[in-house]
Formats: sequence, C-alpha cells, structure tokens
Amino acid sequence: MDIFDFINNYKNHPVLFIGTGFSLRYLENSYSWEGLLKKIAFELKGNDEFFFDLKGKVYDRKSGNYDYMQLASFLQSEFNRQISEDRNGKFKDVNDEYYRKSAEGITSDKFKIYISSLLTALEKKDEKKDELEVFNLLSKNISSIITTNYDVC
Repeated sequence: MDIFDFINNYKNHPVLFIGTGFSLRYLENSYSWEGLLKKIAFELKGNDEFFFDLKGKVYDRKSGNYDYMQLASFLQSEFNRQISEDRNGKFKDVNDEYYRKSAEGITSDKFKIYISSLLTALEKKDEKKDELEVFNLLSKNISSIITTNYDVC
C-alpha cells in the first residue's frame, strides 16, 4: 500500500512525532542532543575536557544514563557567565544580539541565541531531497507535528 493511500484512509489526520533522528537524517551538519552540547562546550573552552567534566556530573549510576537537561543547564550557566565577562571576544555577535533584544524589551538568553545561530545554518541533504518532497506532499494530511527536539521543524 502506498503511504498516501494509507494516510488518506484515515478520517482523522495523523500526528507526526519528530525527534533528533529526523534532523540527523535530512540536514547537513546536524547534531544529536549530546553532539550539540559537546560542540558548544568545545567552542566555549577550546577542548572537550569541560564537556566530559559536566557529563561526569550528570551520570546516573542506577539507570546508566546521562541527564542531558541538567548538563545543558550547567553549560548554559557557564556559557552565559563566560561570554558576559568577555563582551567583545569570540561570542561578540551573541552579546550584540542579546543586548539589542534587551534594548527592545525582549527577554532572551545568550546560550539560546548561540544555539539558534548554530541551527540556522543547517542545509538539507541533497541525497534526501526526494524523501523531503514526499513529506512536503504529506504535510497536507498531517494534523500536527510534535517534536521532542531542540531544533525547528
């Protein structure tokens, strides 16, 4: 059965759940959750050691998992602190954007501005354009999209 026929047979349109795998499959230079945090830590400190220090702090021995939300919170605090102390340094553009928004009365966060700048530059993979076209055609029959992701759908 064709996927279009399958979806068209429903009276209610389906909800599409999209996670990091979608971005990794269809976008150039995309990141997993861990990969994104590791990149930010590297850009901030110039090596991977800070990331591994944070990762060690958020490991749960019982579950064998890492709490990436907590890791992101630690990283966010250090990122915001460090770039505030170096106003015109490597992250000058992030600081400029933050203060521009603040002057306009827009509440923002330097860490989130930086993440947004990383994700803005993502390009579609040429070899996946046919699949993306199918998604585009199917979008008329999807009621909504839910993402567990950090990126934009």
